[in-house]
Amino acid sequence: MTSGLTCTWTATDGATARVAIAGELEFATARLLLHLVTDRLADHPGVRDVRLDCGGIAFCDSSGLSTLLLVHRAVTGAGSRLYLDNRPPALDRLLALTGTTTYLTGESADSRARRDS
Repeated sequence: MTSGLTCTWTATDGATARVAIAGELEFATARLLLHLVTDRLADHPGVRDVRLDCGGIAFCDSSGLSTLLLVHRAVTGAGSRLYLDNRPPALDRLLALTGTTTYLTGESADSRARRDS
């Protein structure tokens, strides 16, 4: 089994950044995402929207969820807005089970389920 995490920051314009996440967001790897986002936000103070492309997340444990919460705190603390795009079903289930869907995405688990049906 291959483990690891790859996070790639792309500033699509001065106001929007996209972070592609691929691999396992777990205890041994999650800090990579937090450090990338906080470091890049400091380097790009004009970024107002940070879009995490979660489509490549193969696994996310409680450490990964904790890191998403810390990323949310860092992004909103910088005056920006966080988006979790292309969430895999397993990540949506984790967010729903922990009651963090609305906090992290601004949408309720029910509204997401209705939209996807």
